[in-house]
Amino acid sequence: MKKVAGILLLVCVCDALQAQVLIAIIFGDKLNTDKLEFGLVLSPGLMNITNMGGSYKTGLNLGLYFTYKVNDRWFLHPELIAKGSFGSEGVAPYPTGSDSLDRLFSGGSVTRRVQSFSMPLLVHYRVYKRWFAEAGVQTDLALKAKDEFMNSVGGNPLSYTTTVTSSFNRIDFGVTAGLVYKFTSDRGMGMGIRYYYGLTDVLKDLPGVQMNSVWLVNVFIPIGSGNSGAGKGGGHAGGK
Repeated sequence: MKKVAGILLLVCVCDALQAQVLIAIIFGDKLNTDKLEFGLVLSPGLMNITNMGGSYKTGLNLGLYFTYKVNDRWFLHPELIAKGSFGSEGVAPYPTGSDSLDRLFSGGSVTRRVQSFSMPLLVHYRVYKRWFAEAGVQTDLALKAKDEFMNSVGGNPLSYTTTVTSSFNRIDFGVTAGLVYKFTSDRGMGMGIRYYYGLTDVLKDLPGVQMNSVWLVNVFIPIGSGNSGAGKGGGHAGGK
């Protein structure tokens, strides 16, 4: 009980990234079985919000994943992404309510950064040996959104950041699909590419519909799996 209480306390005081790494290290050995693989998923990517006139920006997601083996071909794969990222860059500046700021950033651009908590729920299907197709749904909770206005005045960079969380619909729902490759036939690291497309309007005030669009490169890092399940068909092992 003391160990559990200590872990919960650390989770409360640490940020999302530190807490997830801590949970993975402490519980990795207990959560990995012949049927279940548990670990960290690190996902650099490109993200955009449609119909805003912007372009894709870079971002980084970090979370935990579970892969449960149903049989040699089918696997359930839920994730908990505590450090999620959405947004867009190259958006045209909009009125800020300050005439002086509007003049300074006229002709500049805006980068929108959205922090989120995401819950992808996917199914993996073994296509061939170590190759897996994945598809599923994803729910996102927008935690904080900021706009960074940028311009160059007299050759010097100028920036201004404002919080725009209230402009967002907090819940987003969408579909996702991709391809995964496992580096070993038993437990071990994997890598994949995934596309997510939101199905809900994420902005309250803009005309039209603005939806999240994200390309991710996922790196799956099993924690504490050791050699358990090696040669027993654990995780994504075996298959033809």
